[in-house]
Amino acid sequence: MPERTYPSQAEEGLRRAATAVPRQDVSDTLLAIADRLTDVRPDGPMREPLRMALALRFSQAHYGVGEGTEALERAVLALMPRITRPITRGEYGLILHRAAR
Repeated sequence: MPERTYPSQAEEGLRRAATAVPRQDVSDTLLAIADRLTDVRPDGPMREPLRMALALRFSQAHYGVGEGTEALERAVLALMPRITRPITRGEYGLILHRAAR
């Protein structure tokens, strides 16, 4: 008898399909974050915690609370480059504009 703690392949496929995020939603969320960064304090420093917080905040604004939000946040974070050097919010916003395309 198979272990019931783990979903079957078919169940897992259905779960992933149900939580798939439309590409347009990811693009729209990235553009909203980019606009925020270039419009509000563009000369301020961009840091890694802010990157993660913006992805969560804008995902929740787009989908509300739930699995859709988590999937959108993961998809957005996957396209947002990590902060590895000193960079301004405005510069990072321009990078996100390119990533959204």
